[in-house]
Amino acid sequence: MTVVDRLIRLLYVDRVGLLASDIYGRVHLLDDALNVKASSPFVRQGRPLYGLAAAGGWVIGKDRMGGIFRWSLSTLRLVDRIEPAAAVDPSGLLPNEEPSPMSSRGIGVWDGRVFISSGVHRQMLVLDLHTFEVLEIRPNICGDSPMEWACAEHPTRHAVSDKKGNLRFGSFEDGRFDELLKLDDGNIHRVRYDARHDRFWATQDFGEGENADVANGIVVVGLDGVKRDELLFARDDVEFVAFSPDHLRAYAGGFDGELHIFDNSTPRLRIERTVTGFPHQLIDLTVAPNGELYVLCQDGEVLRLDPDGEVITRMRFHRQAVWDLQPAPGDPRTLYCATDSGVAVVRVRDDAVGPMVEVEAEHQTGFGFTRRVAALSDGWLGISRDWKVFRADRDGSARWDRNLPGLPHTVAVHPLGARALVATNAGAVELDVADGTELGTFQVDGLPVWAGVYLPSGDRLLVTRNGVIVTLDGVDGTVRWRFDQGEYPKRAWTQDGRVYIVGDGGLKEVVPGVGVVCRWSKLLSNTVENAVVVDGLVCASSYGMQLAAFDHQDGRLLGLLEDLPDYPKALAVVPDRSGTPFLLVGARSGLLSLYQLDPDRRGVLSKVRDHWLPRRPSEPAVIGRDSGATPAGAVLAAALGGAV
Repeated sequence: MTVVDRLIRLLYVDRVGLLASDIYGRVHLLDDALNVKASSPFVRQGRPLYGLAAAGGWVIGKDRMGGIFRWSLSTLRLVDRIEPAAAVDPSGLLPNEEPSPMSSRGIGVWDGRVFISSGVHRQMLVLDLHTFEVLEIRPNICGDSPMEWACAEHPTRHAVSDKKGNLRFGSFEDGRFDELLKLDDGNIHRVRYDARHDRFWATQDFGEGENADVANGIVVVGLDGVKRDELLFARDDVEFVAFSPDHLRAYAGGFDGELHIFDNSTPRLRIERTVTGFPHQLIDLTVAPNGELYVLCQDGEVLRLDPDGEVITRMRFHRQAVWDLQPAPGDPRTLYCATDSGVAVVRVRDDAVGPMVEVEAEHQTGFGFTRRVAALSDGWLGISRDWKVFRADRDGSARWDRNLPGLPHTVAVHPLGARALVATNAGAVELDVADGTELGTFQVDGLPVWAGVYLPSGDRLLVTRNGVIVTLDGVDGTVRWRFDQGEYPKRAWTQDGRVYIVGDGGLKEVVPGVGVVCRWSKLLSNTVENAVVVDGLVCASSYGMQLAAFDHQDGRLLGLLEDLPDYPKALAVVPDRSGTPFLLVGARSGLLSLYQLDPDRRGVLSKVRDHWLPRRPSEPAVIGRDSGATPAGAVLAAALGGAV
């Protein structure tokens, strides 16, 4: 048996094996060769299962809407499910409050009780582990932010973290966590107790203070709740930290796609080795009693490594995603799709029911997954996860490829078509479209540039990870305008003389030289991944598995879809044969969905049909490099001007 749905959490249970949860709410038991030995049954309410814990012969899970599950550890038989809308204290609800989506992982288990926040984030449940009786509904330890992690590994000193960067200390014995320490401006996904040096390690998503959205990593906190040390090695979310059985090593990694192996033989934070070449971002890691590592990538691939980071085996999970959709110039019914395996060409045509999607061609590049694609008059440009930019003709024939100085995020083509701008962690790189020759590089305070576009004038607009927007003269690169809007971007594009930026804080409409003039974010959970503006409508997708439609002029919410089949990443507007616009949504699992946008007929965001691209296995080239002695704060010191 093999895994067919993407895994999102791993947990090794001593004398049982490797447990894994998937996006449809199932739990699987895997053997050492990463084959499925047993699976829990399907549930009708199957949603991504982010929280996963095992104790006392039971498996406890929480899905993204706050549904709480209990399975038998020995059989994976589903025994209990608690409905999130029912397990609430009505007296503590806001008017018309309902459970809302949240990818929260925190489950505390202590002395036969389970402590877990539900879909109503200001409340939490206390359950009896063995009967699943709800013993108490109480205010959430973390206030209005869901508990993101619970660490009960120390006998008496417990720690919980939340999604607002707070770390609290106390005890599940009496439920009091009165000591608070701010460590991050975002999530603290993991808190682990270091038994060798009697301290806690915590991860960072954004960083804090002057390093917020600039650099982040691992923070060490003493039992007294005082920050002792930190090591900033990441430009993106750090998703996990774990220890070897003897605590001589620690392992950390995340969205940068690198696994860092720490020497923990002394109290000094030091990375001794970094493992790279994974097919995707890293989202979880668990350590077996023999010291072997199981690493989960965001595309669903699982790799089994020895304690030094050498690959033993991998799952070869068949995955697919649609990361970007760009219409061919002059032909809006033909679109180029950036996928996990390369670039797919899809065509929208009409049958007796309405518009439908068909795949004209799939072009596998042999590179890492294609993050973004830019359409050309005779083909496309793409950027891949393994730091490459490439050009292909309309038939998929490769023209050229070249390496980039950092992880790329977006690619845009100059209005005249001769130049391209790639936003990377090492700044923006401008290239000659004809042969890939580098024409120039552009820095903004030495920060990662996460989005870049050309303005109609030919000027360049760059957005850094920490939300600084600059426009640079299209000829000499001098700064024309600078604006700090303070939130990280995911994509940017120009339309009708305006610049649109999606990311943290929603979709923003920007007038260069002025600033943000409009924003759409109502009811959208987490990061806004993409958006389109068409016929007075704004359609936006979020990392909360949501799709929303707003009125462009007054910002009114016209429609909201939640609990989508998978995470929506790519959006494009496509016309049917009569010219009526439809919304095409590309998602993880290779899903392409068409939605009708006419509010006077079936309604805004009415589903028309789905189509799935074929899934392909990844081909990672995992390698390790010894980092040598790496004292705390040294990893990004040069990029940050020598100060961390």
